[in-house]
Amino acid sequence: MQRFSSKKIALAGVASAISLLAVILSFYIPNMSLSLNILAACGILIPLTQKYYREAILAFVAVTALGAIFANIHILSFVLIGGSYTIATVAMYNNREKVKWFISYPVKIAYSCFVFFVMYYLTDIFFVNFDVLKISLENKALVYFLLNLVFTIVFLVYDYLLLWGYAYAIPVVNKVTRNLK
Repeated sequence: MQRFSSKKIALAGVASAISLLAVILSFYIPNMSLSLNILAACGILIPLTQKYYREAILAFVAVTALGAIFANIHILSFVLIGGSYTIATVAMYNNREKVKWFISYPVKIAYSCFVFFVMYYLTDIFFVNFDVLKISLENKALVYFLLNLVFTIVFLVYDYLLLWGYAYAIPVVNKVTRNLK
């Protein structure tokens, strides 16, 4: 049985602290919620740079549980995109010899459609007021499809930037933690 080391616990603690602070601030400062949710995802990346998946999941669960107390339903964006998706996409990236791109990208696209459905229909976190925009669209299915398409494109750009940030963070975290045991 593999034991927890102090380095693993420290990285999970730092990840939890950064992510929880960002999640709570995103609730209280709604104008910066997107930036703060990205920062929360970056917090989860810290243990993942060392391939500490168990510790990343532990940090994710801690942030989700504590964040739900402070941010109620708004924790859902972190749960769906910043936490679980970050862990899953890094795991797919690190196992890219086994999980080829033609398998991972359809999974990512399907997941983005699921996230859009949850955010748009079930929680009303995403909403578009067409009256204010002075746009009248009769076909609601077409509107949903177009919004979902735009969301999926943005989601795939986010995925690319997330993996770029992950690759950039690996040497940085290695340098900072090289003397820890």
